[in-house]
Amino acid sequence: MWKSLAYTQRVYQGDKIRFNNPPREVGPQTLFQVVRADEHYFEVCPISQECDTLLDIFTKKIVRYFDLGYHVQVEIWNDE
Repeated sequence: MWKSLAYTQRVYQGDKIRFNNPPREVGPQTLFQVVRADEHYFEVCPISQECDTLLDIFTKKIVRYFDLGYHVQVEIWNDE
């Protein structure tokens, strides 16, 4: 089930997310996987592509927790 992510919640490496207001470089139905999680931000890349190629410089996104709910709307997949 998809659940909205608030700035008080944290993500973990391997989590699946999607943007409610996706960046214009990606399609609206693109799913992302968290590839790095830090205290103040997390990094995602599209699941449909390999995240280790040079082209991923343009497709990787860094999301600051502070921006969640204000500038960025994100949903996280929850298996429960």
